[in-house]
Amino acid sequence: MELENHFLDILESLHDAVLVISVDSTIEFVNQAYSRHFGIQAHKIIGKKLSEIEPKARILEVIQNGKELINDYSYVHSLKKDVCANITRLTEKGVLIGAVAIMRDISEVIHLQEELNRYKRYSHELEKRLDRKNFSLLESQASRMKIAVDLARRVAGTDATVLLQGETGVGKEVFAKAIHQASLRADKPFIPINMSSIPESLFESELFGYEEGSFTGSRKGGKKGLFELANGGTLFLDEIGEMPMNLQVKILRVIQERAFQKVGGTQWHPLDVRIICATHRDLRMEIKQGNFREDLYYRLNVVPIHIPPLRERESDIAFLVNNILTELSSRYRKHVSVTQEVLDRFVQYDWPGNVRELFNVLERMIAVCCKTYFTPEDIPDYIRLKRMEREEEVSIHLGNFSEGNGNLNGLLEKMERDMIIEVLRHTKNRTEAILKLGISRKAFYSKLQKYGLM
Repeated sequence: MELENHFLDILESLHDAVLVISVDSTIEFVNQAYSRHFGIQAHKIIGKKLSEIEPKARILEVIQNGKELINDYSYVHSLKKDVCANITRLTEKGVLIGAVAIMRDISEVIHLQEELNRYKRYSHELEKRLDRKNFSLLESQASRMKIAVDLARRVAGTDATVLLQGETGVGKEVFAKAIHQASLRADKPFIPINMSSIPESLFESELFGYEEGSFTGSRKGGKKGLFELANGGTLFLDEIGEMPMNLQVKILRVIQERAFQKVGGTQWHPLDVRIICATHRDLRMEIKQGNFREDLYYRLNVVPIHIPPLRERESDIAFLVNNILTELSSRYRKHVSVTQEVLDRFVQYDWPGNVRELFNVLERMIAVCCKTYFTPEDIPDYIRLKRMEREEEVSIHLGNFSEGNGNLNGLLEKMERDMIIEVLRHTKNRTEAILKLGISRKAFYSKLQKYGLM
């Protein structure tokens, strides 16, 4: 078989388009696939100069510089097509006589790529909108809160263990839910567990479940524990600092092994959960006092997020009030607005119970209010009395000052000393007092020594 006699048949049999030009850019040959793909009859272009039809054709560059082009992409204006081509030189006895291009129309691929890019942009925009929705309840004007929310957003898409720290009522569970809803586990369970509310005797059976017949009175067929119910989703361990030491060992082992055993069982069950923990305690101090395991702490403290108390977020109170009232208005079927005077009173209160206390106060106000708006008289007495006490204290201090009983520095020092005494009286330990005062440990002990409070 002499292939030379069958070259044209071979070229015609190809599914890809073939274009052959001479060294002066004259079109010498196109196969049927070329005509089929690009809708141009061969007799209409053979013999014509390609340089006149498509001056920037890539095959002309091969003629000029002799370099082959493999998997080369270009847009052919005369064809109005996106084309991928392999272009090689044609030589005879070492002399360049032309070039051949084997071409494929990739317009549909380009179109699909553009569509895919559009969907990616749209999907990215939807993700951003969903992210904003997930964290909408945590919007804030306070810098420390913004830092906490931003960190929560960044770790939401990972499986990293998060430790939420902050005073009681700051919204640690709201943070945990937002992280879960913005994660890849959003369609799986979110199981919150208050570790301080589970009796020690029931701890293992509640968390890990039990097998049938494992103890007297056990349910037929056994019972799934909270860990098993959370499998594939997120487990929120609230008040982790309240666990007794012997129970901390059991939690540590489950986290390390990523598996658990049911009470009365011998089989290990694999555990696929994302763990988020929360505490109002200073766990480092608890470790020093022998109340918390150091190895468990380092397992949980992968991404610590500190949530600031409401007294450090005065700029957020109006926003929080609006959000809470929206929920309560639906629940109580009442629409009640808030006057600026009420908001001013709220800002002046220090909210020791944080957002939870604010919610309870507003719920109490809306439950008993018979008007369409709140006035200062609707605010619970203890908040109004607290404000009056402070005004009275300031008045006494200023009165003493005006009578010449001290200078400005002395007045400020007395107020500072009184505040430290008040905080110490209403906190469990000095670590909590430091957090409540918002000063460094070094500054705190320096002031205790200064005012003779050691």
